Amino acid sequence: MAQSVEPQIADLAHGWLKQYKLTYYIEQDAPNAEIKNALQEYESKQGGSGGNRPDCNLLLEDNMGERWPVLIEYKGYKDKLVKLDPEGQVANRNTKGQPEYKNISQYAVNGAIHYANALLHYTTYEHIIAIGITGYRDSATDELHHEIGAYYVGKNNYGIGQQVGVFTDLSFLAPQHFDTFVEQVHNLSLSPDELEKLKQRREQEINISLVKLNNDIYQNEKGISESGRVYLVAATIIATLGIPGKVKPLEKNDLKSSTEQRNRDGDIIVRKIEAFLAEKCIPNDKQALIVRTLQNTLTTDNINRPINGESQLKRVFCKVIDDLGIYYKIGLSTDFTGRLFNEMYNWLGFTQDKLNDVVLTPSYVATLLVRLAHVNRNSYVWDFATGSAGLLVAAMNEMLSDAKAHINSPEKLLIKEAEIKANQLLGLEILENIYMLAILNMILMGDGSSNILNKDSLLDFNGNYGMVITDLVTLPVFSLQMHSSLTLRIQQQETEWYL
Repeated sequence: MAQSVEPQIADLAHGWLKQYKLTYYIEQDAPNAEIKNALQEYESKQGGSGGNRPDCNLLLEDNMGERWPVLIEYKGYKDKLVKLDPEGQVANRNTKGQPEYKNISQYAVNGAIHYANALLHYTTYEHIIAIGITGYRDSATDELHHEIGAYYVGKNNYGIGQQVGVFTDLSFLAPQHFDTFVEQVHNLSLSPDELEKLKQRREQEINISLVKLNNDIYQNEKGISESGRVYLVAATIIATLGIPGKVKPLEKNDLKSSTEQRNRDGDIIVRKIEAFLAEKCIPNDKQALIVRTLQNTLTTDNINRPINGESQLKRVFCKVIDDLGIYYKIGLSTDFTGRLFNEMYNWLGFTQDKLNDVVLTPSYVATLLVRLAHVNRNSYVWDFATGSAGLLVAAMNEMLSDAKAHINSPEKLLIKEAEIKANQLLGLEILENIYMLAILNMILMGDGSSNILNKDSLLDFNGNYGMVITDLVTLPVFSLQMHSSLTLRIQQQETEWYL
């Protein structure tokens, strides 16, 4: 086998970066602590725990002030630029959704995309550039040849990665060319079929991660009930979502496993959840219900008591972030909590009838029902036994997709998307613990103020939406009143509401 020319490839790339007067960092160094910590936390290229070290990384800024992490991986052989699967996607996972560590460690682009996913998982960056560079030396001429693969990794492609273009050097990173490169990134597009395939891949990975997480908690974290597991996962997700400029996401090192009153790990998580819900402008009674339900689990003595310096709550918090963090951060439009609930309750015996009478509709069935009903951007969808809101999630996806396909004005599209979420979806769920799943689902969908009501649809519901939302835009808000024969009358009223 020919000798690796990786050192020469590194010298070539670093020479370009110096020529462009760019500040870059190599191996264990990083532009800031957030990036460095993310690389340390994420699983390694060989599948171990942490210790990722990109060969080179930068943090660049475009003309709009947005910062772009750039992660570069070098290899020194002719055919080690990128490994693709039969569908032309970067092959970092197999058909079962499991990591392909051999590809990640042996191919430059695959390794760089692995690092980019670490940042999607553990930082607030949503747009990342992953670059692989490899090469070889011609035995006849002794000339050094090289190849470059530049890929965009972000929420828009579920972290899978898209090739931006073909380049012969790194001058696209130079200050005078970087904005043009960013424009190329923004112009990337995936067809609906491609997006659906990527989504299905990620959903398969979610199932694997949920099984792993549930098994871990079941085997190693004694004293936590099935509903307790669901609430701990829900609390962790809400506390780590954050709101840009308003609520900082809770991080692992924020939990100190202290025994000090009002400053235990559970108290810290509860305060973060309260701050998040308040900024989402959710009605006070709904906020109180969510906090009360989660607080009952979060503030128990056993789960907050430190053993060997760490509370059980912090251990579970860290496990949830490690196993699930990337999936809710990349914005998967899926019935996340329905999957969570079904997996958590798989451990229950079928003889427990009272618990097993809850059957949540699988996401593929919900999508089929929505399409059979020809739901579009102008539909109104009410679910009187909403469960985890899987049907509403599927309906919302279809409505938003139809709106994007038919509305060409970005401003009008934004208004329509907000109207869909505020006025065209309604869910009722009688069981409080299942109702919590529906609320969490809608929070993950970017809509923490959906009309999800904890009511008996046969006895308590009078036909009114449960709330009025306010935001930066003044819009006509439609209240739907139910009348005899289940007909609907639409009344228009002027209301200010927050998006």
